[in-house]
Amino acid sequence: MTYIDYINQFWQIRRYKPMTAHEADFYFFLLKECNIRNWLCPFELPTRLIQAELGYSNKTVIDLRNRLKQKGLIDFIEGNRREKAASYILLVTSGNQNGNQTGNQSSNQNGNQNGNPIIKTKNKTKNNNSGELFPPEKEKPKKGKSEKPEFTPPTLDQVKAYFEGKLADWERQAEIFFYHFDSLNWKNTNGARIERWDSRANLWIIEKQLQNGNKPTTNNDGSAASFPACGGGGTSGNGGADATSTELEDWIDSLPIGR
Repeated sequence: MTYIDYINQFWQIRRYKPMTAHEADFYFFLLKECNIRNWLCPFELPTRLIQAELGYSNKTVIDLRNRLKQKGLIDFIEGNRREKAASYILLVTSGNQNGNQTGNQSSNQNGNQNGNPIIKTKNKTKNNNSGELFPPEKEKPKKGKSEKPEFTPPTLDQVKAYFEGKLADWERQAEIFFYHFDSLNWKNTNGARIERWDSRANLWIIEKQLQNGNKPTTNNDGSAASFPACGGGGTSGNGGADATSTELEDWIDSLPIGR
């Protein structure tokens, strides 16, 4: 099943099983998360991440997944809050299964008729070159690869400390960032381990600043800088009030412009 197959299946089922906007929103969110995990099924998904991204309560999440299960779109295994997150399974209707089997069989038959690919291998043989005038140089021993330090995932408090003051809704964005990458076991969409979570957090902050219409600023170390409030919603420490002239001058002096 591909992404488009799941979408087509959704609209086929919706013809005779009406769905609410929240049900459709929740289903397509599950499709997105499954796609991020390279269509691993079943896949674990913390309820806290769903609540943070969709803004649903725990009761609403439980109700929506039960409805989608009754309509034959998903199945799930309830998790343990302390040990294991809930696991979700994207179901496939019988019509799509038959179509996939037919497509796989035809592609396999065409591949066999055209012939199996020929794999060429090189046989390396060692010759006795003791009688040669200029014997070949000995191969230099390969240097062993230096081991990278083991990655230690950050805690939620560490992420909040990094986000603090850099966005208007920094605490909410810190939670979304933490639960998103924690559910992926701190790997990117290609499955590679994230070596520096703070760099990924900095990109997240800059992207949110651009979405909010703010010009991102950076510190000397390249991290996103916080800025005082202007017209509300800032980080001046006065609950989002306008910054004073002294605070603005101090902030301008702290910018790395011209350094």
